[in-house]
Amino acid sequence: MSHRFAASLSVIALLTASCQAVNTSELSPEVAEDVTRFKNAQVFDGEAFVARDLCVSDALIVDCPSLAGDEVDVSGTFITPPFGDAHTHHFDGPYTFEWHTGLGLDTGAFYAMTMTAPNSGVAQIRDRFRGADRVDVATSLGGITGPESHPAEIYEALRLGFRSYEEQLANVDKIRASKLSADNAYYIVESEEDVDAKLALLLEAEPDHIKIYLRHSERYSEGWGKWGPGGGIDPDLAPYITSRAREAGLRTAFAVSNVSDFEVSLVAGADLVTHLPCYQDTEQDPSSPYFDLDAAEECLITKDQAQRAGASGMVSTLIVSEWENDRPQKYDDWEKQNIAQLSEAGAPLAVAVDSYGRTLTKGLIAGVEEGFLSAPDLLRISTMDTPKAIFPDRTVGCLDVGCEASFIGFNGDPLVDINVIDELNLRVKDGVLFE
Repeated sequence: MSHRFAASLSVIALLTASCQAVNTSELSPEVAEDVTRFKNAQVFDGEAFVARDLCVSDALIVDCPSLAGDEVDVSGTFITPPFGDAHTHHFDGPYTFEWHTGLGLDTGAFYAMTMTAPNSGVAQIRDRFRGADRVDVATSLGGITGPESHPAEIYEALRLGFRSYEEQLANVDKIRASKLSADNAYYIVESEEDVDAKLALLLEAEPDHIKIYLRHSERYSEGWGKWGPGGGIDPDLAPYITSRAREAGLRTAFAVSNVSDFEVSLVAGADLVTHLPCYQDTEQDPSSPYFDLDAAEECLITKDQAQRAGASGMVSTLIVSEWENDRPQKYDDWEKQNIAQLSEAGAPLAVAVDSYGRTLTKGLIAGVEEGFLSAPDLLRISTMDTPKAIFPDRTVGCLDVGCEASFIGFNGDPLVDINVIDELNLRVKDGVLFE
C-alpha cells in the first residue's frame, strides 16, 4: 500500500468519525428544563380516558419535548380538568375566605362563580381571587331584586344577628324593616330609572357579571312572593336590565323558580339561569315563608323553550346538592325531564352547589347514581363545560396544548365508579403541583 493511499484512508476515517460525531450530537436533543412531563396518564377527552402524557410549562399545557426537565409518573391516575361551581355564595368576606378556598382546592373545584355577596366583604378579599394556591372566582357582588324580595331577608337577618331559621321566623317584621345591606348585598328596583341608578352603583364596584332575581314572575302584579311583591324584579324590567348590562360588557345570570321565570330569562336574553325551574322542594314546611305547592305545568320546560335555550346558548345550572336531598319523587322526575329536554336541544348545562359550606362531589356522585345524567356526561359538564361557563374568555376546561395547566386526578376510573371523584390523588393548579 502506498503512503499516499494510506494517507487518503486516514483522511476518510477522520471525516467519517467527524460525521458520526455530528450525527450523534444531532440525535441527542437538548433537555427542555422548563417543562414538566406527567407521564403515563389517563386523560379525559370529554367522552373517555385516553393514555397520553401531559406536559406543562409556564402555567400552560405544551407539546411534549423529547426530554423534559422534570418528570412525574402518574401511572394509574385518571386526569380531568378541575371542577367548576357555577352558583355559590362562598367567597363573600375575609372571615370565611380561607375556609372556602380550602373547600375548593381540597375537592378539586378550582373555579367558582359567586352569585350574590356583600360588596363590602368581597372588596377585602378580591385581590386573592386567582393564583396557584387559590380558587379562581368570578363574582356578581350584590344582586338586583324587587321590593321586600329575596335575598334581602337573608342578608338583613345576618346583619341583625339572626342566624338560625327559628330566629328569622320569630323576627320577620324586624328583618323586613331593615335596610342595612341594601345597595351592598342587594339592589332594589321598581322602574327603569331605578335600574339606571342602582346599576350605576353596582358597576362602580366592578362586578364580573350581573345577578337578577325572578321569583314566580307571572304573579308579580298580585303582590305575591316569598317575602313581598313577586319575590324578585318586575319581569317587564328584565330586557332593560340585560341591555344595560350588555352595554357595560357584562353577562347576566337570572335566578328562576319556575317555567315562567325561565321564559322571562329567555326573552330577556339571559346568559345563564342559576337553577332549573322547581329545583328545590318547597312543600315540606307549610310555616316557611318559602312554602309553595308546585305543579307540573309550573315546572316542566317545553321543547320550544329548550330549543331556544340551545340556539341562544343560555346556560342552565344544575344544583347538584339537591340531588343528595330526600325530595318528593316528582321533583326528581321533573328535573330529569328538564335535563333530557335541554340536552336533546343542545342547550349548555353547568353544575353548582348553592348551599353554604357544601361541595360538589357528593352531589355529582348522587347525580350519576340516581340517574340524572350518565357518568361521561356529568364529568364533561362539571370539568369542561362549567369552567368555560364561568370564564368564557379563558382556556379552561380543557387539556389540550395551549390550555391553562390546571388539572386533577383520581386513583381509579370515574366512568366505571363515580365514587372515586370524592378523593383526589393529583392536583395541579396554574402549573404548580400540590404536594
